[in-house]
Amino acid sequence: MLDRERNELGNTGTTEFEWINLTKIERRLIRLYRLLNEKEQVHLRRMSEVLATHPEEPVES
Repeated sequence: MLDRERNELGNTGTTEFEWINLTKIERRLIRLYRLLNEKEQVHLRRMSEVLATHPEEPVES
């Protein structure tokens, strides 16, 4: 995700060039993700990994 403080080149922050290629909804989701606390971010990442790995299987809670 784009929530990392450092990109692959080692620069801090997100450059304007990276934001240009994102849609309005993608930028909104990133901003909302950053508003979550650390525990909520971890939970959301786990949940999205499960959905991306097994999209046709029901998620167990």
